[in-house]
Amino acid sequence: MLRIFRNLRNSSMKNKKATSYLFYALGEIFLVMIGILLALQVNNWNQKRILKNQLDGILLAVSNDLKTDTLMAGQVIQHYELNNEKSIQLLKGEMTKEEFETCAECRSLITVYKPFVIQLKGYDQLKNYTDQQSTQTDSLLTTITQFYTVFKKNIDDSNLFVKEEVLNNLNSYREKPWFVDWTQGVLTTEMVDYFMKDQEHLNHIAAHNVLAAQNHLRFARIYKLNAIEVLQRINKRLSKD
Repeated sequence: MLRIFRNLRNSSMKNKKATSYLFYALGEIFLVMIGILLALQVNNWNQKRILKNQLDGILLAVSNDLKTDTLMAGQVIQHYELNNEKSIQLLKGEMTKEEFETCAECRSLITVYKPFVIQLKGYDQLKNYTDQQSTQTDSLLTTITQFYTVFKKNIDDSNLFVKEEVLNNLNSYREKPWFVDWTQGVLTTEMVDYFMKDQEHLNHIAAHNVLAAQNHLRFARIYKLNAIEVLQRINKRLSKD
């Protein structure tokens, strides 16, 4: 009988030890799982931090491009506003001979080209970033992409049209007897009469005014206004970060 009790006691002790080992093993497994989950979470945090820093750098590059663009747009606007003003005066016959002779820019209203070249370094970086990352919910990136998609083609086309128009006008001057004088800045009576009264030249001014002083100028104005708005949104995002 004592032997039976002894065996039961030993068996109970073994069961308790087995249970203790089981709890210990489960505890170790739990700790390992917690460690893995923490490691994954830390890795996710690090990855998000890296992507955020990368995106902030891209937004800063876009911001710098837009600052440059707004300055360039201002120069284009200033040039073609003056061009438009002088063109309208000539087309309406409101400019006197004396005013024309003192107006240096009036001699080259249709032969000077002021291109508007948009900076795309930041935008190219953004395209590469969005191609690699899922950014469908980021309204700012969508706005920037749409902004460049719309304006780049329109402004590129406008640059091309104005450039071709200016080259054609310049070629037409080569046939004039006063062309050499014109290239050297010498103003002759025949030249003044042509610029102020010749219908062919007035037609060229009208055509150039449509392409350059109106369309090209309008694109530069609209681009500048929208660029400032996008720039403000970028700066707001970066300041929050």
